[in-house]
Amino acid sequence: MQTTPAPTSTPPAKPRLFTRGQLTATVMAVLLVALLGFAAKACESVEGGQVRSTAEFREHVKATQQAGEDTYTALAPAPLQEPYAHKEGSTSCVDDFGFDDTGVTRDQPIYTWGVEFDDRDGYLTALANLKADWKEQGRTVKDIAPQAGLPGISTTDAHGTELTLAPDYYTNKPVICAEGTCMRYHYA
Repeated sequence: MQTTPAPTSTPPAKPRLFTRGQLTATVMAVLLVALLGFAAKACESVEGGQVRSTAEFREHVKATQQAGEDTYTALAPAPLQEPYAHKEGSTSCVDDFGFDDTGVTRDQPIYTWGVEFDDRDGYLTALANLKADWKEQGRTVKDIAPQAGLPGISTTDAHGTELTLAPDYYTNKPVICAEGTCMRYHYA
């Protein structure tokens, strides 16, 4: 006598939310949207952001100069080597890719003031006092690695101006540097 095995019941198939192909397509679409968003943000930063008026740029330059002068005043009585700030050129604030329209330019105000100290100790004292003053104003102060045996410090003010007191890269003499941000503006 032969026995036939009892029929086995197959459990019903679980419904799938997505097929493998649909899941892959969904993931690819999400990645594409993220990539497009990233590319748009990158282009905006390469492009230089919003185009401002000439008056706004002049105010930006004025604020950058004032931040440097305030830093110099905080160092008094250190005498200036030159009677006025020296304007520096910016090699990073240029339109390499042709994003700027006709009538639009960009510039970055950078100014330096040469300062003299009687000796190394005078410089270090002024540096420590300036660092304490900046911290008292609630600013984050970064130490700059020593150059020619002299350390430096930097901070950023409320207007985005980066301020430094450190030895100049080429002369090794102490300088105050006020570096504003790169700005696109309509030129008159």
